[in-house]
Amino acid sequence: MNEEAIDNAQSFTDSWNRSARELQLVRAGATEFGIIVEDISAIVNWRKPAPLPFAPRSVLGVVSIEGRMLTVLDLARLMFSGDALTDAPHTSSGQIVALRGDEQLALAVDMVGEKIDFADSDVGRKSETAKTLVLGVLHRNGAEINILNLQELFLAAIQGHERRRRRF
Repeated sequence: MNEEAIDNAQSFTDSWNRSARELQLVRAGATEFGIIVEDISAIVNWRKPAPLPFAPRSVLGVVSIEGRMLTVLDLARLMFSGDALTDAPHTSSGQIVALRGDEQLALAVDMVGEKIDFADSDVGRKSETAKTLVLGVLHRNGAEINILNLQELFLAAIQGHERRRRRF
């Protein structure tokens, strides 16, 4: 192999490593979602969160995972707030996906699937009706996987509710 071919192969490998990512598939309701693996700190079996008073319906409560108190959000309620499931209590036997970050959030999901590799170029644009919680859509084996925008989770969960402020 000549030197130019080696440089091209190295350049391709470097660009693949920069753009290739791993996605954890999860299911909430009938919809499949993807969470970038680097954003996950742990996945644990379901445990009932301690409820928070006056919390929005999408906030199930708090739970301790690996020594951190995390606010558990119901992914199905966040995504499908207009559906009938918003009135039903969450009775998951699924799992909790603990997320990294300063907001200390976790997601209640019905099922955790496999991890898949994808490149940024594989992600299509989200539909015009998709919420801001979806970064983009990945099409795989005839299925549509909504890639979550974790930066918008907290704002979506408290939408319409004012955060409590300390008054002195």
